[in-house]
Amino acid sequence: MQNVSTADIERISISDLYASSDKITEQLKRSGKLVLTNNDNPVAVMLNVDNTTLEDTLLDLHRLQMQRAIKKIQEASVRSGKSNITLEEINTEIYAARIEKRTRENIG
Repeated sequence: MQNVSTADIERISISDLYASSDKITEQLKRSGKLVLTNNDNPVAVMLNVDNTTLEDTLLDLHRLQMQRAIKKIQEASVRSGKSNITLEEINTEIYAARIEKRTRENIG
């Protein structure tokens, strides 16, 4: 995987976005991506897409979001020490959760 530096990506402010959409469209076609800023702080990334690439691009972005979520969960697990639990402890937790679920179903 190629590393991408944020310095390599053109930036555009929200105020410029409204003022010159034609110019921005051309920049986007040329560079493929732009960082949208508000008061010099990044707020969004714009990607050049068309009717043939939109669905694939959205799917790629969804996958990336899921990968990031999984990474956060894994990091939290390591920080909390839960990443070191044994298979027996995992099975005990599953068993307890199933019993709790059955109890709730029988009461409700």
